[in-house]
Parts: sequence; C-alpha cells; structure tokens
Amino acid sequence: MKKKILLSVICALIVNANASDLGTIQVESSTIDDKFESKMLEVSNTTTVTGAKIEEFHSKNIADVLNTVPGVTVRRNEGDSNKIHIRGIAAEMYMGEKPGVAIVIDGVPVQERAGSINIDSDNIESIKVIKGGASYLYGNDALAGAVIITTKKAKNKNEAFVSTEQGSYGYAKYIASFTGGTEDLAVRFQASSKESDGYWEDSDYWAKSLNGKLQYYIDDSSDITLGIDKSTRFENDTGSITYATFDGTPIGNGVYTNNVETNPTSKGEVGYAVGYEIELSKYFLTYAKDFDNGLSLMSQIYNYEDITTNKSSAIDTVGDGVRDDHLYSSFADTLQQGFKTELRTGGDTLAAMLGIDIARNTTDRDSKVRVDYTSRGTLYAIGDVASNNTNKEDINAIYGELKYGITNALTTTLNARYDQIKYNYSNHLDSSNWDKEFNEASYRLGATYKLEATSVIYTNGSTGFRVPLISQLFAGDITGTSRGITYENNINMKTEKTYNVELGYRSKSDMLTYDIAIYQLSRNDVIAKSTGNYSSPDGSENVSYGNMSDIRNRGLELSLNSNRAKDFSFAFNYTYLDSIYTKYDNFALLLEGETTSTIYDLGGNTVPRTSNHTFYLEGTYKIMSNWSMTADVNYRTAQFADERNMIEVDGYAVANLRTKYNLNVSIFDIELFAQVDNVLNEQYYMMPRVTGDRNDDGIYDVRDMGLTVNPGRVYLAGLSAKF
Repeated sequence: MKKKILLSVICALIVNANASDLGTIQVESSTIDDKFESKMLEVSNTTTVTGAKIEEFHSKNIADVLNTVPGVTVRRNEGDSNKIHIRGIAAEMYMGEKPGVAIVIDGVPVQERAGSINIDSDNIESIKVIKGGASYLYGNDALAGAVIITTKKAKNKNEAFVSTEQGSYGYAKYIASFTGGTEDLAVRFQASSKESDGYWEDSDYWAKSLNGKLQYYIDDSSDITLGIDKSTRFENDTGSITYATFDGTPIGNGVYTNNVETNPTSKGEVGYAVGYEIELSKYFLTYAKDFDNGLSLMSQIYNYEDITTNKSSAIDTVGDGVRDDHLYSSFADTLQQGFKTELRTGGDTLAAMLGIDIARNTTDRDSKVRVDYTSRGTLYAIGDVASNNTNKEDINAIYGELKYGITNALTTTLNARYDQIKYNYSNHLDSSNWDKEFNEASYRLGATYKLEATSVIYTNGSTGFRVPLISQLFAGDITGTSRGITYENNINMKTEKTYNVELGYRSKSDMLTYDIAIYQLSRNDVIAKSTGNYSSPDGSENVSYGNMSDIRNRGLELSLNSNRAKDFSFAFNYTYLDSIYTKYDNFALLLEGETTSTIYDLGGNTVPRTSNHTFYLEGTYKIMSNWSMTADVNYRTAQFADERNMIEVDGYAVANLRTKYNLNVSIFDIELFAQVDNVLNEQYYMMPRVTGDRNDDGIYDVRDMGLTVNPGRVYLAGLSAKF
C-alpha cells in the first residue's frame, strides 16, 4: 500500500511540476532508451562501454570487454552465449539458473535459456552496466544490477562498412553494413557471419545475423523507430572435464588419470547439454515525443522469440560407467511480447518520470527420448515423449522516479516499482495445471552532492528480487520422480531479495576520469535444492527447493581512465570482493560407498568462484597518428571451487596485445588490425566447480573438480573498410 501511495505522489508531481523549463534537473533513468543518460548525477555506480571501445577489442565475445568492468564477471561460452554476474551474485551457481542480472537490449528485456544470454558484439552502440539491486526499474531477477545494451543507431548519413577477421581454431567473421537516409528518414542494415571450429572437441559454432533500424522523423519534436533483428546460431559443448578420473576396485585403490594434462580439449567427454540450434527474432517499435510544455513521452511495443533445440541429460547407455550419449532431444520456444511507456518532465529543482511495463511471456517446452533405456524397471523407447508443458508469465508493473534538487549542490533521487507477476504452468501429458501470483515492491533512494562542477559524491540504497519458479514451488507435482530422485512441493517458498547500500565518488578532468565506490550487497533467502546445490541425496530422501542460504557481499570498485586523445593513455580498474555465506546450514554431501548424506553448516564460508581481488590494466601508445599499440593484463586472485572451501584454485594473469593501423585510399578509410590473446600462454581453469564425489573414488578432493581448460594463446587478424 505504501508503494502505491508513493507512485500516486509521483503521478501528481508530474502533473504539477514546473514543466515550462527543463532546467538543470532531469531524470536519467529509462527502461526504453539510454538517450537521457547523465552519469554525473547518477546515484548508483554505473559503467558505460562505448561501441568504439568494443570495436577496438575486436572481441569474439563481449565477455572480453565486460570482464574489464569493475564488479563484473562473465562466464564465457563458445559463440555469443554468456552468463553475466555482478558483484559476485549467483557466482555460486553454475548450471541452469539465471545469474540475477537484468539484460535489456534496445528496451527489450531478454529472457533466454537458463540465463545464458546470446548477444551479438558486432552491432553494439553502447553497454551500460548498473550495479546493485535494480528491480526498481527492471523488476524480477535484477538482484545484482542490469546490463543495458543499445544497438547501433540509424543515421541519415550515407556510409558503408565491410570487415573480415581470421583467427586461431578456424575462427572467421565477416560483416557488411550500410547507413543512409534523407532529411526525414534514417536507416541502418547489417549482415554478419561468424564461425569457429573451437578449441575443445565438439565445440564448433556458427552464427548468422541480419539486423536493421529505420527511424522516421515525424516532425521536429517526434520520431518513430522500427528495429528488426534475426539470427540463427549453432553452439556446442564448452569442453568440461573432470580434473582426474578414477578407474579401480575396490574404492581408493585404483588408477587416476589427470585429464588437465592428458585431455585439456575434452576428447571423448559428453557434456550435459550440447548441440544448441537457436533461432532468435526480435522486433520493436519505439515512439518518442517532446511536448511544448516540457513533457516528453516514449512508448515501445516489442516481440522477441527464442526457439532452441538441443540434446540434453548425458547418460551411460551401455553400463560401463562412462556417459556416452544424451537421453533427450529438448525443444523450447520462448515468446516475449510487451508494451512499455514513460512520461517524464524536468525543471529547475524537480524532475519526474512515470512508467508502465506490461509483458506477456510464454514458453513451450517438450523433450523426447532419443535412446532406449530402462529406469527402475520401466523401459523407455526412442521417440517417447518425456515432457510437454507450457509456462506463461504475465507481468503488470508501474514504476517511477522523482529527482529533487534541495540545493544547487544536493540532489536526491527516489525510485519505486510495483510488480504483479502471474504464473501458469500446464502439463500437457496429464492435463494438470498450476497457478501462482506474486506482488512485489522495490525501490531505490539516493543522492548526489556536487563538490565541484565535475566532482560528485553519490550514495544510494536499492533492492532487487527474484520470485520462485512455479516448477520449484510445485516440483513434486511437476517433476515427480526423475532419474531416481523424488521431488516434493514447497509452496511456502519466499521471494529471494537483495539489499544494496553504496557510497561513491566520481570526478572528471582534462587528464583523468575516475570513479570509486564501496558497497554492501546482502542476498537473503537464496533458493536452492533442499540438500544443497547439486548434491546427491540419499536414495530414500525426497528433494524440494527452498530458501537455503543468505549471502553477504562487500566490496570496493575503482575505475581510472586517462585522456584517450593523448599519445599515451591508460585505464586501470580494480575490484575487491568479500563474499560469504551468512547462513547455509543444510549442505549435503554423499560419497561413493556411503548410504546417507553428511550435512554441513557452511555459515562463514567464502562463496565459491569469487576472487577477492581483480585487476585490469591497459595502456595504449600512438606510435604514429594512424598507428597504435595496446597492451593489457587481467589478473584475478585465487578462488574456491566448492562451497566447503576445501578446494582452492590458483589465481591467474592473462596478458594481451593488439595493434591497429589506419590509412586512406581514395574513398576508403581502411583499418588493419591484429591481436594476440593470452600472450604468455597462461593455463587457467574456467568455471571450476566441486559439489561432490565426481569421480566416484570415495574421496572428496581436488580430483573431483569439474572445469574447462582455457584455450591458451590465440591469434586474430583482420581488415575493415569504410566508404
């Protein structure tokens, strides 16, 4: 009720605010477009990466760029698929969960499979990272923040661009784009193709994309933009192996094989899910209008569809203890349709924004048996339908922002959002149906204080939330018994929430721009399996999902950037992160040969896969006006691979070199570029994880670690031309 009253106040203020003069106070926040951004008065710690910076990296994947941002860690997969983590949130999860970060592309909230987001790095105008709980703008799942991606804009300037890149392991990329228009119309089209054989066995991928924008200027104060993005992709395994496999009887007396040394490319390994064939279609229409009285309106409708097929659930089909095939052929069709609108005004001391967010999301899934197998005496044949269901999500939300200048130096900001989320799950095999509704409020309260015109102290408190999935609430009814495990319902599960407080200072001069922030981000009622994350329960136990733990993250984020127009420029980013379980008293572990699980209390333990210190240092030297050389190094300290903190993985430093040379030939602006990633050929492990006796030797140690070995030194060279 209090949140509804607050939003009513914002509505009244919009109507009654002094709208005759936009003045110096404006609302920067928007879930539709980034054109209102003004970082100096932003009360949260944010980082914006420009499209020019992304192009300088010539990255195969935007993980290369985002991993340089303080507070951000990206699990890089082959192709364009990524899992983005902010301030350590959800770093403990490594399989099918969403990572607690809202992803928005051109105003469209993207909900792709298992939180693994496909993003085309070749068509990005800018990436804005908002750190801390961000549900006050983006609603469900914005536990740790948001990543706002704006694709390249249409221009009424006639220009064409072509580029080609070639690199290690059969990597090749081709791009062609065109922009142009008239006084009233601007268009942009781009086609791209990318492929690679991959470093690991069966890690080949390819992607083909066609996208464009058409912007029509209705008059001097209004315009409409149509965006279209179509792509098809194929992605395969990411090379996961067990650190050391065991072959011997009895338990503890056998032969170990160190796969890191003998099989870094994962030959013969069968991943849990492989062979993703993906079709993505995104359409949006955005209308913007500036009124004479200082009001502005922006509205958007969108349609986004992700159709994915793959093989899943690795299985041992011949009984020799080795997984050699996949049990299911899986299909998922996720359709997101929505409408958003924002009304805003500004003035000398007051600015306000009111928004409405309506979304209708539907996911149809099915899986079919693809190998003959027997489970608990029941024979399953190829082609049998194992599951067939539809999940619907209806979101109705209202949100707003109020910015008030108390003095010329002190400005306060208040955000609030109220979400009504309705789930409906239908099982088409037995015609059963389940419903659930959530009503969640979220907020941000912050302030900025100008010490000087380009020097600001900022602070805020914000919240984030993630509601339980209906498949978790009704796991007993929906999942039943799967692969020998019987599930139970838990309809009393709480919503997972985060509370973020931070204090920061940012400044800008002719020579240096810097931003430093300290924060505490508390995550309460983390949802996990009742026996601990991915632990094997006793054969007689039933399993449910529940609010199993609380986590507290504290940290410091520092960013320093010198003037890039100088002959020598540098960037230095540093992250300190202390992530611990403040409560986790029901973690289960079952070793080979044991009949019951051992329960551990992990309160006080460090959250796995979080490094205390992360450094990024980059230096660029202009050898000539048209020739530059850049060197960078990314260093992360040690991390634990398990919740019990028994297995620690060493830190690592990766150094990279890149160079570019520009020349003009007739009407062509040509750029030649080359780079070497991981110059020193450093070997390190991607996503190390241990939750149990993975190699079935009856011992819990480093040899049970699942990991992916980094490809080592790789090369890339290319050529682009603009005309």
